[in-house]
Amino acid sequence: MRMWTLLIVVGLACGAPNVGNPNNAVNHFSFGLLHNTYQFQESFGTKNVAVAPLSVWSLFSLLTEGSSGQTFSELLNVLGLPNDLRATQNLHLSVKDILKHNSRDVTLIGQSAMFSDCSLEIHPEFCRSANLCSTDVYSVDPSNTTKLAGDINYYICTATEGKIINAVKPQNLDNLRMVLVDALYFKANWTHPFDPTHTKQADFQNSQGRTIGRVNMMYHKAPHRHADVEEIGAQVLEMTYGSDARYSMLLLLPYEGMPIKQLLENLASKPTERKPHWLTTFLSEEEHNVDTYVPRFFMSAQSDLIRPMQYTGIVSIFDPQRAELPGVSTSPLFVSSTVQNVELEVTEEGTVAAAATIAGLEDRILGPRFEANREFVFLILERSAGIVLFAGVYSEPSVV
Repeated sequence: MRMWTLLIVVGLACGAPNVGNPNNAVNHFSFGLLHNTYQFQESFGTKNVAVAPLSVWSLFSLLTEGSSGQTFSELLNVLGLPNDLRATQNLHLSVKDILKHNSRDVTLIGQSAMFSDCSLEIHPEFCRSANLCSTDVYSVDPSNTTKLAGDINYYICTATEGKIINAVKPQNLDNLRMVLVDALYFKANWTHPFDPTHTKQADFQNSQGRTIGRVNMMYHKAPHRHADVEEIGAQVLEMTYGSDARYSMLLLLPYEGMPIKQLLENLASKPTERKPHWLTTFLSEEEHNVDTYVPRFFMSAQSDLIRPMQYTGIVSIFDPQRAELPGVSTSPLFVSSTVQNVELEVTEEGTVAAAATIAGLEDRILGPRFEANREFVFLILERSAGIVLFAGVYSEPSVV
């Protein structure tokens, strides 16, 4: 008898391992997931997309430890995991270390949990792997879907400081034996905040240069990394968070006339080993004062990630006839649903030191200029490892 597994992945960014340099499999998976999610969501008319790829990577990496056969091979290949249990667990620990940061101006909290049927026999080895990855394990009665939904929603609400309230409904939990939850909360102030008095409404265009709406456009002149990256076909700007600038948001503005799909495809392409990854090169650039125009925006997205994950090459784990997860439980399991909730807000808010936000209005035309007045990609990074925490596409403007 086949059992059902639901994975709920939750990510949140407000405002905004050491596993090596940015030219690594974790980021390659992240860019591929963003590309595939956008393609899938666009087919239903949704063009604003936000994902927390590191959360997805973490959950499926944990499942890899309980997989075998074709399922194991697919997960190992797509997630870029080492073919060694201890090395994989060390990678998990590195990721968990990154997801812990709490300072005056930056908060990053990553929490994960496993809710399993009290009658389901979970292998002790898998429970140990979950505990090693700081995953809470709870035994529940899945027949009481109302209580289970309440428990899961309370866990997610607490982890995201009340930003995501009703991630699941009781009807989403019928016939389930195990639920995996990953919650990621990020809230940060800009290193160089924007002055709200300089925010003005402005037109927002698509890749063809046609005006498709209006936005509240923030402005400041401040030191940022800024460069044209021909490898991906985009003008890139980095805005850091916090006094230590450990985290940052990258805005990727495709060259004029280039569709956003092409930029996403360029990002998802496997990098060559013969030269440094574009992100490695970009993050080594010097900062300089840039006239910066960025829309104030809010995004709230719930994404079904099964089809995008299948596009990446992870297929059998979603098939009740082909999934191989013998290391998780004595009962045969497969993944029946993978849902992610992401909320993200970008505003003028920043740190107390705001002198740079009002400098240089008179010479703004003379210096380097970055104006996000058309469709763009955004990434939120942990800079020391160059790992993508959140990624998205902003294509449907609104005044917020």
